[in-house]
Amino acid sequence: MYSIRSKIAIITVLVILTSVLSVFGANYFIIQRETDQNSVDMMNLINSDTDKALEKYFESIEQSAEITSNIAIDDLDSVVLANYGAIKTGTDISAQTPDQIKALDDYLESYCNKVQGLFSGVAENTQGINSYYYCISPEISKNVHGFFYMKEGKTGLIEKAPLDASNLTPSEQLGATWYDTAVDMGRPGWVGPYIFQKEWVYSYFVPIYKAGMLIGVLGMDIPCEILIDQVKDISIYDTGFVCLLDKDAKVIYHPDLPITSDLDELQLSVSSETLTKDNSGNDLIRYEAHGTKRQMSFSTLSNGMHVVCIAPTEEINAPWITLIRDIALITVIVIFVFVLLILLVIGALTRPLKQLTNASKRLADADYDVDLTYQGKDEIGALTNAFMRMRDQLKLYIENLNHQIFYDTMTDIPNMRHFFKLAVEEKKRILSEGLDPVMVYIDIIGIRYYNRQYGFEMGDKLIMDFSKILAENFGEHRICRFSGDHFTAVAEGDKVDEILQKVLDECRTAVDGKELPIRVGIYNNALEDVDVNVACDRAKYAADRKKGELSSTITYYDEDMLKRNEINVHIIQNLDRAIEEGWIKVYYQPIVRASNGQVCDEEALARWIDPELGFLSPGYFIPALEQAKLIYKLDLYVLEQVLKKMQKQKELGYYLISQSINLSRMDFESCDIVEEIRKRVDAEGIDHSLISVEITESVIGEEFDFMKEQVARFQKLGFPVWMDDFGSGYSSLDVLHQLHFDLIKFDMRFMERFDEGEEGKIIVTELVNMAISLGLDTLCEGVELEEQVEFLREIGCTRIQGYYYGKPTPFEEIVAKIERGEALTIENPEEAEYYASIGRLNLYDFSTLSNGENDEIMTQYFNSLPMCIIEVNDTKLWYNRCNRSYRDFLKRTLNIDFNTLKRDILDTKDREESTFLKAIMHCGREGGRLVVDEKMDQDTYVHTLIRRIGVNPVTGTSAIAVAILTIANESTSGMATTN
Repeated sequence: MYSIRSKIAIITVLVILTSVLSVFGANYFIIQRETDQNSVDMMNLINSDTDKALEKYFESIEQSAEITSNIAIDDLDSVVLANYGAIKTGTDISAQTPDQIKALDDYLESYCNKVQGLFSGVAENTQGINSYYYCISPEISKNVHGFFYMKEGKTGLIEKAPLDASNLTPSEQLGATWYDTAVDMGRPGWVGPYIFQKEWVYSYFVPIYKAGMLIGVLGMDIPCEILIDQVKDISIYDTGFVCLLDKDAKVIYHPDLPITSDLDELQLSVSSETLTKDNSGNDLIRYEAHGTKRQMSFSTLSNGMHVVCIAPTEEINAPWITLIRDIALITVIVIFVFVLLILLVIGALTRPLKQLTNASKRLADADYDVDLTYQGKDEIGALTNAFMRMRDQLKLYIENLNHQIFYDTMTDIPNMRHFFKLAVEEKKRILSEGLDPVMVYIDIIGIRYYNRQYGFEMGDKLIMDFSKILAENFGEHRICRFSGDHFTAVAEGDKVDEILQKVLDECRTAVDGKELPIRVGIYNNALEDVDVNVACDRAKYAADRKKGELSSTITYYDEDMLKRNEINVHIIQNLDRAIEEGWIKVYYQPIVRASNGQVCDEEALARWIDPELGFLSPGYFIPALEQAKLIYKLDLYVLEQVLKKMQKQKELGYYLISQSINLSRMDFESCDIVEEIRKRVDAEGIDHSLISVEITESVIGEEFDFMKEQVARFQKLGFPVWMDDFGSGYSSLDVLHQLHFDLIKFDMRFMERFDEGEEGKIIVTELVNMAISLGLDTLCEGVELEEQVEFLREIGCTRIQGYYYGKPTPFEEIVAKIERGEALTIENPEEAEYYASIGRLNLYDFSTLSNGENDEIMTQYFNSLPMCIIEVNDTKLWYNRCNRSYRDFLKRTLNIDFNTLKRDILDTKDREESTFLKAIMHCGREGGRLVVDEKMDQDTYVHTLIRRIGVNPVTGTSAIAVAILTIANESTSGMATTN
């Protein structure tokens, strides 16, 4: 394989040989034409260089004069000139007074001195100036003539008598005085050459005007010798030369002719019109003078002066005559030299490629400091630059990638991986100073609700602002963003309280002036020297102990937590064994239908009875398994035990009622819990509606959309979904608005505060009403007292759970109680809807009886009326439940106590006369609504609303809602309304 070097050498030799043959085969006339063109180009180049030098010189003089003239004009005061009569305004043509003349002369004298002071500085710094002057117009002043400075010999510019424009001698060359010539031009310009003060000069004049009035002429002279010195030493070929002509084509300089010689004496065979062009361009101008053939080119300066290059044609043509002879010799030498040098040249050319190749290999080996020194502007240079840019970008990408690996992308503080390394070093440093290092775990309280209310963008901003607070107080390399809204930090034990107090102080106004609550856990290394990751886990454990608190808390990890941590380790390590060997038992707590007192559901609860540690509270093993993400094993085991228990119930002939199981947030993260539950339930042949799923608001968490989808999946499969611990979080109502549940389970704290005041009862009542309006069943847990049961029944809470009805119990004990006749009655599933409809009626809300009907009778009564529910079967009736007002009504009006005993209407002595009993029996048979007036004594009538609200499909029993509308003294006898 040929190398690049060999290929380039062969190609180069072939190109040179081809070029040589092309040169030799070129036409003779082409060579001559090229030679002529070269001569034109060379002469044009000389013209151009000479033009530039002269133009630059002229421009310096023009700038000097115009700088002075601009200042001279600006320094003139039009008002002063007008006041002194130098400038006439309007129709004022009066002659100047002597005082005006005197004042004007004084003003002009001062003015000229000022201009001269400036002009002298400019002239002294302008090369070649022979004289400068300012000649005041005789029409302005006949006494003040300006100033005049001129060089004499080798001395500087010496002041001379000012030039009187009215006494100047006309110049033979100009045909007028220089002053008149400048005024006639009417603008700045060059004049000359002409003889001034016995010397050939070239002058630049600037007429000075103010308010349309000629003030004078400011000028500068340069000797023609200065211009001649610029060109006389320029040689073209051997005897060629450069000459200068003025704008009228008269000689300023010619080596053989005097100044002002005209075009004919030059014997140029060109017309004066030709010289009016800017330059001769590429035209070949040849002529013959004094028997010698010559060639010329010219250019015209901005002031009209012409620069003319002249050379003999013979000297111009001499090079190409020897060209042919020299080409052969030069070609042979070039080829010979090239053959000798080609390897060196090619080596130099390919060296950058070799360097680039080696650099690419080093870069491929992750050497990002590789450097290239080639700085050429060719393709290799471009490739080298591209390589360097690629190296820099790759290096920057690797650095950014490393930064992302070790720093949190949102807050730009160390992430967990990097922080643990930093924390190890910081721990060593603190220990070396004889101090105790502490690990701090910080959790922002309520961030997911903040996100839901204000959006994730504002939530991210809150997290970033909080990270800045931590960085300012702990130090930016002593903190990290653990995950989400969780942070960790390391600090000295004796300073951590002070630091945290500053953090808490700043958090009081962190959210638009409002408090940002945080949950802090601290682990002190003095308790036990552990790795930083273990210390971090223990600090988190301490913080999590205050979950549920809505205000800022600080919790230290202590000996009790250490002991509990050991228990957690035992739980995690022995979970599989506990399941296999039956350490985990499933207990069942009854859920009772409020309207009939029968068990309509059971909640399955896990209990861990350890052979070493004894009975373990769910508050121990559930958080431990959640943190280890093993809770799904426990929850699926509980489901399996529930399904086995339901199979045994079938075998024993018991009614199958709904069983509720609790799910953790970690269940949804660890597996497809919906599918796992479906498979197990289907395998046992159990109807999906008999397995209810309880999830708390915290289970929904930040993955709201994901959890919303999982809830919908359960419900689509027919599994009822309950919201557990309703009212314990920040935004239970918000969650309820966005997710549909089949039942809401009120947190037990409502019952714990039952006796603290009426506010809690009002809140529960309204929450139940809201649930009924949304078509949801309600369940209240933590019920322990009879008055709590009665209150919940009266407000329409459909289900009740708590120690009042029973503690969680193993299935074996439930069976034993059933056999002994001690167990609660299990509800017949066919009667469930009947009792549910009775239970939903709120006896403190009269509108529930109106069923949405808006007639005159319904609108004239208040809601807080005596109300009850009576069940009727054939001729028997009994109270199901009533509110407090109805109990009082019975006691005050009839002097009887409320009870739920059955009564046979046939045994009632007033059955024929009682309008109320007749209405009850009629409504029980026919349904509808009745308003009854019943006479209680001689002067008292009771107005009662009666409505059938349900029929038991099994027994045919009817449920009748009764509301006492009013007790009146005026008779409205008989049945008032029937619907």
